[in-house]
Amino acid sequence: KTRMSTSFQPWHHGNITRSKAEDLLSKAAKDGSFLLRDSESIQGAYALCVL
Repeated sequence: KTRMSTSFQPWHHGNITRSKAEDLLSKAAKDGSFLLRDSESIQGAYALCVL
């Protein structure tokens, strides 16, 4: 099984807080906008944030 790296994707924002993710999405102001960030509570996991 090959795992695709997400680190170079424009929707992957890495180590940002939930608050920062919400701020970025609110500025996008478009339904369906999304980003992926590193989880703050589970090491190695991601959080998908959708507007």
